[in-house]
Amino acid sequence: MNQITGRISSLLASVPRGVYVALGIVLAAGFPLLNLIGVVETAWLRVGVLALLFVMLSLGLNIVMGETGLLNLGYIAFFAFGAYATALLSSPKFEIQWPFLAVLAVSTLIAMAAGFVIGLPTLRLRGDYLAIVTLAFGEIVRLTIINLQDLTNGPNGITGIYSPMLASEKVVEGLGDTGWAAWLTINKPIEYYYLVLVCVIAVAILLSNLKNSRIGRAWNALREDELAAISSGITASRAKMLSVVLSAGIAGFAGSLYAYYSNVISPESFTFMQSVIVVCMVVLGGMGSIPGVILGAIVLQALPQLIREAAGAARSDFEVYRMLIFGVLIVVMVIFRPEGLLPDKLWRRESHEVDPRELEKTRQSLFDLEEGEKDLEV
Repeated sequence: MNQITGRISSLLASVPRGVYVALGIVLAAGFPLLNLIGVVETAWLRVGVLALLFVMLSLGLNIVMGETGLLNLGYIAFFAFGAYATALLSSPKFEIQWPFLAVLAVSTLIAMAAGFVIGLPTLRLRGDYLAIVTLAFGEIVRLTIINLQDLTNGPNGITGIYSPMLASEKVVEGLGDTGWAAWLTINKPIEYYYLVLVCVIAVAILLSNLKNSRIGRAWNALREDELAAISSGITASRAKMLSVVLSAGIAGFAGSLYAYYSNVISPESFTFMQSVIVVCMVVLGGMGSIPGVILGAIVLQALPQLIREAAGAARSDFEVYRMLIFGVLIVVMVIFRPEGLLPDKLWRRESHEVDPRELEKTRQSLFDLEEGEKDLEV
């Protein structure tokens, strides 16, 4: 059995990485066509849009958590910054409708500025202390949104966010709303799906190049041993700040797209549990692994809908236990495959590393008492 598994693994490993990437893009691009021919319901298309948004969020969190080794439990706050910036700049709240690309850019920059502000005092912290501070930051942002009623409408949120237009209003009116011109105004699930898919591919390419650059290697060095990294000439504060700001910018970008898609936002969308779910997506997929993080986000976003569909098909009410099933599956994964579904090579080696204490015991057991010499060095 082990030989068969080993042969399959070696066969899959021999396939060029580009083939998997191309296959993934083809599958992702072809998914909405299943809805057009009536194979899947529109509900699944909506799940697909949300899954892609969470893929982008997970990719952003992976920079600080998987690449740099900083645990952030308030990551959803940056998502909120992007969403609310978009809602204020493109809704009837203040009768403002900025161009789509300008709103995307401003929302991203606001989230990056928030990342810089929170990064200045917190990046001196490590481990649990950093996690607690970021958790508090996420809750402070959410409570501030609730209490700033004049600006955010408090718990009621902001409604009626305008649909994004890929061209100016005059051009859209001139071309009409038929044929390909209809795609200039994004207001259908399939249009949102392709818009977010293009953005996810762009972000994944950017992060893949960064991962293999000097910046990515500096992040990895800080994650493995900060003192050794500083001794080798890496400016820790600068590298960490870059990862936090870039990560926050991606969350703000995703938040902006989310606001456009959902048409209404409220503080309920930015709770601590959302941050935890994004952390779970990164851990489940494999920290530091871009394909793994993408897979983890898709699995965790689609799983509740799968359970709901299965409950409906079986005419059972076990749908109410879907979050319990969700939690049990994550616990099982963490126990039996701690490195994640598609782990990074380095993380995989660390997850299966032999405990130094067990290694020492093995060394002692191989010590030849009669000759007083070691028979075998492990």
